[in-house]
Amino acid sequence: MSMLSEIEKFMGSAEASINYRIVNLGGKSLYIEGLKAVVSFGVNEMQFQLKHSLLSVVGSQLKIKYLDKTTCIIVGEITSVVSK
Repeated sequence: MSMLSEIEKFMGSAEASINYRIVNLGGKSLYIEGLKAVVSFGVNEMQFQLKHSLLSVVGSQLKIKYLDKTTCIIVGEITSVVSK
């Protein structure tokens, strides 16, 4: 069980339909949960397929620090995170 799942317990069942979670830690690292696929990655921009949208992460010196089937941690100077 993830930390965010624990937080979701306090939010009630109305939030149970959340398909992804993002935590931006001061613009230096980004935690993403609910990935379907990595679409593209580079040092200035990365894109990830989520269940119903595309997530774009923009910044500089971006690196994927951790990646598994549904979770990713990105480090670098993160300037923008947009779900389209």
